[in-house]
Amino acid sequence: MVNLLPFTKSGQTSGGSSGPQSGGGRSGGPQHGGGQQKQSGGGGLAGLAGLAKRGGGAAAAIASPSRLMPGEQLPHTTLHTVQGGRIEVGAPTGKWQLVVVYRGKHCPVSKNYLASLQQIIYELDELGVEVVAVSGDGRERAEAFLEVLKATTETKEITYKVAYGLPLHEQFRWGLYVSNPRNFRETELPFPEPALFLLNPDGELQIVDYSNSPFARPDLRILVEGIRYIQENDYPVRGMFGLREAGNQYQGRY
Repeated sequence: MVNLLPFTKSGQTSGGSSGPQSGGGRSGGPQHGGGQQKQSGGGGLAGLAGLAKRGGGAAAAIASPSRLMPGEQLPHTTLHTVQGGRIEVGAPTGKWQLVVVYRGKHCPVSKNYLASLQQIIYELDELGVEVVAVSGDGRERAEAFLEVLKATTETKEITYKVAYGLPLHEQFRWGLYVSNPRNFRETELPFPEPALFLLNPDGELQIVDYSNSPFARPDLRILVEGIRYIQENDYPVRGMFGLREAGNQYQGRY
């Protein structure tokens, strides 16, 4: 595996107050092209308020963001990919799908984590798992990120899909933690914190993992072995106690 924390040495962070998030993403263009206003400080919150005023599903998602539960379905969306074309994310496809949400071009930890994902991609291919990395970045930033990501890998290639442009209201519908950028060296718009979703062939969330920080993410080696075990042993969705009918047999005992 590549070094997931490239900005550290002997347990110490380098770069002073700029911190780990300032690397790699200092270009100034907005993420989603025309019509987006530059935001700093509390501007992201103002953007959320404006989005909420538009009503509909976007307002509902922002008004009551909540984490998705195991056994639920990831809200379906269709996203463009840097490699060209579109990909269906969250729809029942009759196959396994691994959706890895990353923070964006500005995050070096995301870059190295996704480079490590490439190291196990052939095992995931053998298990029939479709893999897609997703961010809220616009196309230009996603394209630039992919080129940097390729250079990080041993083979200088990325064979899974990298999707871009996950809208803010969809980020909330997915239950993602969302952060404001600290400054323009990061990015100019609110962005999602890491998450990982493994969908089974019925489109249900078999594994759900959220983080509010770049420094807490699933171990990919354990993950691939876990997926193999799930498939070979018809392992059920876990964490269902109290959801749907799962807790009925225990009612009155706790």
